[in-house]
Amino acid sequence: MAKVTVKKAVKKTAKKVVKKVLDSTDLDEKLVAKYNENKSLYNTIFEYIKCYGGYVTAVGAGCLFGVNAWWGLGFLVTSAIWAYKTTCACKPCKGGAGSCCKG
Repeated sequence: MAKVTVKKAVKKTAKKVVKKVLDSTDLDEKLVAKYNENKSLYNTIFEYIKCYGGYVTAVGAGCLFGVNAWWGLGFLVTSAIWAYKTTCACKPCKGGAGSCCKG
């Protein structure tokens, strides 16, 4: 029972210390300000990651098949899901008859 009390006290103290450190810094405000300052650059980077990230994971899958088939298969499935979500989410691969397409 004493171990549980000590663990609770340590957790409570750690939470207080972390909260105090986070409250004393303005890191999050600085990050938001920096993002807003360079918003177009960051949005461009995010768009490239969204568009070409599936290709990167597919190449990674090809490289991983030589090392471990299960890891390669996992990366291949990830790249397939990525490709589907970025290109065919509303229009089933250019067919245009999806449930969310409005004609």
